Amino acid sequence: MPEPKGTITIRPNGPYRVEGEVPLEAPDGTPYELKPAYSLCRCGKSANKPYCDTTHKECGFVGAEVADPSLPGGSPEAIEETSVIRVVRDGPYEVFGAPTLTYSDGRICEQRAYYRLCRCGASKSKPFCDDSHVQAGFRHP
Repeated sequence: MPEPKGTITIRPNGPYRVEGEVPLEAPDGTPYELKPAYSLCRCGKSANKPYCDTTHKECGFVGAEVADPSLPGGSPEAIEETSVIRVVRDGPYEVFGAPTLTYSDGRICEQRAYYRLCRCGASKSKPFCDDSHVQAGFRHP
């Protein structure tokens, strides 16, 4: 497994706070501007997706993490050697390279080389994607 680079901290009923210069890529592979820290929307309502614009405060988003942090992640076809977050068109954030994921209550997730984070706000396995975006009709490039 690659050495983890960066951290993702879940804010209570708010965004994913990414720190440590973890690259972010658009669905077509185009990199977003590299920043030392940024906040990613997880309520699905931001007008500035994939970034958070604090709409979660107005829409009543409840983002309690219900998934067991010790469960293993998925297994992509290829594992990245460095951390990167990819935005999936109309879907989740795919996280490669094992950045440390911390729940809003301080629990640290089992280290994983790959996992998918919900960005539509509808998952029943928050913070992880359970493909609820399909039924919810979530759309965003």
